[in-house]
Amino acid sequence: MTTIESLKQEFVKRTPQSRKCYEQAKEHLPLGVSSNLQFYEPYPIYWDHAEGSHFWDVDGNEFTDFNCAFGALMAGHSHPKLVEAAKEQLVRGTLYCAPSYLTAMCAEELKKRYPLDLVRFTNTGTEATMHSIRLVRAYTGKNKIVKIEGCYHGMHDYMLHSIFPHLGEIGPDWAPTTVTQSKGIPLYIKDDILVVQYNDIDAMKDVFEKHTGEIAAVIIEPVMMNCAFIPPRDNYLKKVRKLTEKHNVVLIFDEVKTGFKLAYGGACEYFDIKPDLVTLAKCLGNGFSLAAFGGKREILERLEIDVLHGGTYGGNPFTINIALHSLKELMTKENLEKAFKLEEKLAKGLDDLMKKHNIQGFINSIGACGMIFLSEHDIYDYRTCTKYYDKEKFLKFWFGMVNNGIWLAPRIDEHWTVSIVHSDKDIDKFLEVFDKIAPTLV
Repeated sequence: MTTIESLKQEFVKRTPQSRKCYEQAKEHLPLGVSSNLQFYEPYPIYWDHAEGSHFWDVDGNEFTDFNCAFGALMAGHSHPKLVEAAKEQLVRGTLYCAPSYLTAMCAEELKKRYPLDLVRFTNTGTEATMHSIRLVRAYTGKNKIVKIEGCYHGMHDYMLHSIFPHLGEIGPDWAPTTVTQSKGIPLYIKDDILVVQYNDIDAMKDVFEKHTGEIAAVIIEPVMMNCAFIPPRDNYLKKVRKLTEKHNVVLIFDEVKTGFKLAYGGACEYFDIKPDLVTLAKCLGNGFSLAAFGGKREILERLEIDVLHGGTYGGNPFTINIALHSLKELMTKENLEKAFKLEEKLAKGLDDLMKKHNIQGFINSIGACGMIFLSEHDIYDYRTCTKYYDKEKFLKFWFGMVNNGIWLAPRIDEHWTVSIVHSDKDIDKFLEVFDKIAPTLV
């Protein structure tokens, strides 16, 4: 019988150099990593190099990468066109701290895909959502922000609430408690953060009625990709859009994760909705640190009047030039359609294998992203995921896939992204490995 402990032992046996790196790194870095999210038990695999859809760890093990840096690498690792773009700009200068027309050209490309009148560039998704929230508070003259329980919108104080709260502190379903997610955040901040459950439009209505005239914005992952990969139901997003318009509340689509991966124009295009603001990152830079926020002219114009936005590296020519090449040459409709078709093949193949092996659960799949739900229950928000997702089976699934050379997110969020450089052979390998480990998941 395959146990989690036996799978961990196999993991340790395959990765002795990673274990050595971890023990050494702990002397210099908390948890031996530069981001808490890079750590997982028993220790993280330390990578050596990557190319295309594959990477090699310090032990020489080869993996097919289906995590793609949580979807930030839709062009895969070290794409030749992006490497060339980087070389091209290196000799022209990496940082001007002065305007470059490349920035306007990149903004123009984004406006072809998303409902944006004006755009500002920054460096990370955290910065994009942080500046957006400051902007909408200035624009509306209101302070309160509605966020979805289980959604993640960056590492700044205002958004580190109710991301993965314990079930014992979340309050009733119809009125979730705002839970501060980290020590070091002033407690008064949570008074301005109102939390509702995803896919529950009635709860959203109740919050709007209770706090009439106080809400500046609703910020939402159009598809939940933090606690799990959960799509909207019953026209939920269109209902949210109507509600925000009725109450004169700004709607922010946080497309840091969904942007480019669901459709050519992200969730805005896929669900045919025009939010007031959109935040982008991850795939925008395709492996380089770049983010953006943009939307309605009358909101963005506050940056010309009384809202401060800045940053030494904001819109630097190095990352902008790479993003410009990426948008024009790689994130094309044709290339994205290829990735979407491969994802359809993967999702269909996994569904067939689950039926073959009588595994309880289902597959969620949109665009280039997907996730396997190992649960006999319906899952449609943070609470149902936390209560009903079989975490023991997830660990068996994850260790089983990783021990056989398929790299996936090491926790329960969107499990995989199919990039434009993945191949049919990569998909076949994923399905072959899943077929091998499936008996352990029954």
